[in-house]
Amino acid sequence: MRTLRVAIDCRIDDPRQGTGTAVLALAHGLSKLDRNQKYTFIVFEDLVDWLRPYVSGPCSIKGMPRAPRSTLRKFASKQRALRFLWGKINRSVGASDGWIESQGFDVVHFPTQAAYLTRVPSIYQPWDLQHLHYPEFFSSADIASRELRYRAFCAQARSVCVQTEWGKQDLIAKYGVSPEKVRIILWGSAFEAYPEADPDEIEKAVQELALPSEFMIYPAVTWPHKNHAVILRALARLKEQGARPPTILFTGAATDFQRTLQTLAASLGVASEVRFLGFVTTSQLQVLFRLARAMIFPSKFEGLGLPVLEAFRAELPVISSNATVLPEVAGDAALYFDPDAPEQLAEAIEMLKGSEALRKDLIRRGQTLLQKYSADRAAEQFASLYKLVADVDARENSL
Repeated sequence: MRTLRVAIDCRIDDPRQGTGTAVLALAHGLSKLDRNQKYTFIVFEDLVDWLRPYVSGPCSIKGMPRAPRSTLRKFASKQRALRFLWGKINRSVGASDGWIESQGFDVVHFPTQAAYLTRVPSIYQPWDLQHLHYPEFFSSADIASRELRYRAFCAQARSVCVQTEWGKQDLIAKYGVSPEKVRIILWGSAFEAYPEADPDEIEKAVQELALPSEFMIYPAVTWPHKNHAVILRALARLKEQGARPPTILFTGAATDFQRTLQTLAASLGVASEVRFLGFVTTSQLQVLFRLARAMIFPSKFEGLGLPVLEAFRAELPVISSNATVLPEVAGDAALYFDPDAPEQLAEAIEMLKGSEALRKDLIRRGQTLLQKYSADRAAEQFASLYKLVADVDARENSL
């Protein structure tokens, strides 16, 4: 039996957060497999170093130049197998530049929303359909583009992969994808791949970030739906009640919306209780999760909520919103609140601050829940899915 060749195309602009960390976890898991399969991770050539430390064994990396969209369109016009998908959407969707097809891959996995049209059997992961639930967070052009691309890539794919039952039902309801076509694979955490910070790294991070003696953390890009604002309002409520609010450290890339959040913090009188650290290194993030008293995750919409799994892996208690997939992901291992109810968040913060027994219980529950989520298990499930989608046995028998 010949070796199955899998292309995992993760050409995204900034892989350091979000789906990029999910790809890293997948690379870590696949690198340890002993299957009759070879996996090629395709990234932009200037980002090869991001993934290199986590790729070994049956995995390799291919760096590709950032080809202009015009190149993709020119190639797409020559692909007979793709003509039925083109027509009106050819300028918005994009097609393969031809490299995937020329290398003879058996299947291509798109582990992020970024994909293209190709005749190679594919697996697509849209992650979430937030633009249909919160259209106010997107421009009309962004919504139209997502709708064209996501629908086309779901239609093309032999399998559409999601991370939760909530996500599966949403995809079926919104796009009419056949339930048999949608596969749920529980993900692992990039924290499984990161080396644990040693004492010197801990001390270095404490000094570099000027960490306070006690703090809570929220790791998320400052997009509006990430809902940093409810944390600010909860802190203000605690102050009004005469309680001492904790220091909250925000990590993640800054957006234009961050200025709005900083203005809100000042107007609520809680600017001194919050710090926006911006993007931090992998080592620094490890230290923050290790030293924090809890992670607050107030997001209004998630396709998975990877930081929740990272917190469980770091033995960090979680206070989470009850939005979308989060109760399914975190189960009984988190304290929940309505993402539009700062008074509920304030109560949860005080509850956790005042009970070490509760904190330890949440840590224990998180460790138990992690039995469902691992990079190794996800890799095994994807390896089986690659074989199914490629259908190599059937093709060899037909020769």
